[in-house]
Amino acid sequence: MAFLRSRWERFRLLLSKPNTKISKILNNSEVTEGDIIVLIMGEANKFQNWFEDLKDIYNPNLYLVFASLDTEVVVSENANTIINDNKNENHINNHFLDYHTIYIPGKSWTEGRNALAAEALKKERLRGKEFSYWFFLDDDVEPICHPATDKVYGARCSCWQKVFNFLTSEAVPEKASTVVLPSYLKDGFVATSNVNGYNAAIKRNHVPYLLPYATLQPGFSEWISQAANMCIIGSCMANSVVFVPLIYSSNTKDLHSSGLGYTIDNIHSTIVESFHDTNNNFTPCNDWDGMKYYSEGEFSGLRYQLLGPFSSSEELNQHMSYTNTSYCSVPLHNRFTRWEETFLPLLPDPFSLRPKIEDDITVKNRHDKNIVVMVMGDSSSFQAWKERLQDIVGVNLTFLFAYCDAEVTISPNNSNSGSDRRLNFQALYINKQTWTEGRNLLAGEALRTEKLQGKEFDYWLFIDDDVEPVCHAGSEKILGTGSCWQQIFNFVSGDTVPEKASTIALPLFVKDGYASTSSADAIFAAFKRESVPYLIPYATLLKGSDEGISQAANICIMSTCLPNSGVYIPYVTANNIKSLSHTREGFSIQIIHATITLNYHNATKNFIPCHDWDTIAFYEQGEEGQSYLGPFQTADALDQHIPSHQDTFCSPLLNRFMEWEQNVFGIL
Repeated sequence: MAFLRSRWERFRLLLSKPNTKISKILNNSEVTEGDIIVLIMGEANKFQNWFEDLKDIYNPNLYLVFASLDTEVVVSENANTIINDNKNENHINNHFLDYHTIYIPGKSWTEGRNALAAEALKKERLRGKEFSYWFFLDDDVEPICHPATDKVYGARCSCWQKVFNFLTSEAVPEKASTVVLPSYLKDGFVATSNVNGYNAAIKRNHVPYLLPYATLQPGFSEWISQAANMCIIGSCMANSVVFVPLIYSSNTKDLHSSGLGYTIDNIHSTIVESFHDTNNNFTPCNDWDGMKYYSEGEFSGLRYQLLGPFSSSEELNQHMSYTNTSYCSVPLHNRFTRWEETFLPLLPDPFSLRPKIEDDITVKNRHDKNIVVMVMGDSSSFQAWKERLQDIVGVNLTFLFAYCDAEVTISPNNSNSGSDRRLNFQALYINKQTWTEGRNLLAGEALRTEKLQGKEFDYWLFIDDDVEPVCHAGSEKILGTGSCWQQIFNFVSGDTVPEKASTIALPLFVKDGYASTSSADAIFAAFKRESVPYLIPYATLLKGSDEGISQAANICIMSTCLPNSGVYIPYVTANNIKSLSHTREGFSIQIIHATITLNYHNATKNFIPCHDWDTIAFYEQGEEGQSYLGPFQTADALDQHIPSHQDTFCSPLLNRFMEWEQNVFGIL
């Protein structure tokens, strides 16, 4: 039936008029270069057909991984000749860069997809850079283009080229997590949460939310892994799966198993086993008690399962929701990291492939830095933090701890056991203070400490009390030996921090090299002392505002004055074990703009940063929006790409800091 439908649809399209409701035409200026890894699973004899389909794609750069189920792929000599030619500098118009094949006998559809995902990670590790999309395809997928695509996507190119033109264009809505070919033609921009998984181009920044596919119990239908995927999308990024307009796909055969074992009880137990994390209060789809929740959006009778069609991607984007990072990021990223670490030790050591990578920074021209470490949290965590910092060597630390639940009994300047150095520390009781107010009180205490000791610190380091670093394979080759916290302080106090860095941050996703952004997460922020007057104090918030607005304002200032100067520590990520229990009701573009205006705008100096930032997208963290530099092999290479600081334009911030400083010392 699928074959007959495909033949009929092709015949019908030949008779169609090249008209469309889409108002926005995709022109060449909107197509940007990118790298996409294409991950296909199927029969070995299909490899050559796929190679022929993809080898002439001229944008983006493509990498093909083909997993065969029945027998090993035999690659023709012609294929290798084409790849070798493409690697020649003279063949600049052909961007099919490379391929490799794997043989996965006896694997199920779900296991095969996860094997392909592992290959994608390995490829990223080897090349030192992430792809823009991970594009999964069953081997029988074939796109069918409406005549109007000649007007929208460009004539004189294959249907597959039009698909990739869309993927790498600005026409993909910003909030999209995944792009798919629909089963039925969409004349306009449409999104859903529930799709068939036979084709799925997952944006790289959403991979840690959606992969790996769920582990299935014996006897469970393969469809359940896709049902679990629908649950996660519906819970964390509802209606973020965008259909390619005016192109649909035939799926002439089905690699999935039969519907045996496809029951609501089996779906629920799989989601609980694979995704629920009660420690982080993450229990998605716990109340989805009927199969209607798992029906594909294209075929569901529930109207809310489809958004659109709209005539433009901007209009669709306005109706889509942002990814619920506060609810979903920590448990899903933890799950992804655990999966990643199951095979990362088996991967090739990237440093053996990078002769120019920096040597161990702990032995390279380092002198002891003076750092004030400021932590705010529950009093019960004070002792653990004190003991953690007492074990750090090679750096002079002062520890300021702010708590709001009960007073901490301590003896001043308690000696560090097993060392002849002392950890200076102080505990501050800040009753009923918000996150933003607490950070500013700690900053004021850092100022007072500097005045008492007669010199400035090298860094002001703010850390949330629940931050747990994870050092990934390869970290010791850059960061030196010791505990993960020791490796972090090795980096902060070493000479491989780029000169133009204003801040050092911990990423949520591992960085295989040196990378930076303007919008890092605030859970760990080490401000270079010369940058403190630009970024501190945190903005005073309007009544009813979400605490996240103080960081949004910080993102505005860094983007304006110190762009892309927030440097991520290589090979280390941060887990945020618990999150602050504030709501998101007061987080809107209007409140952000009003806060920035109140705290930073100085009309007499013509200093009005971010006055034209009219959407929340400007305030996304760099890792969520992929707006970061790198990764690069060396700190010097990153430093060359970090723009110069806008000291003159941003000088009003120094006046703001001096006024706050006078206020701090005025209450001594």
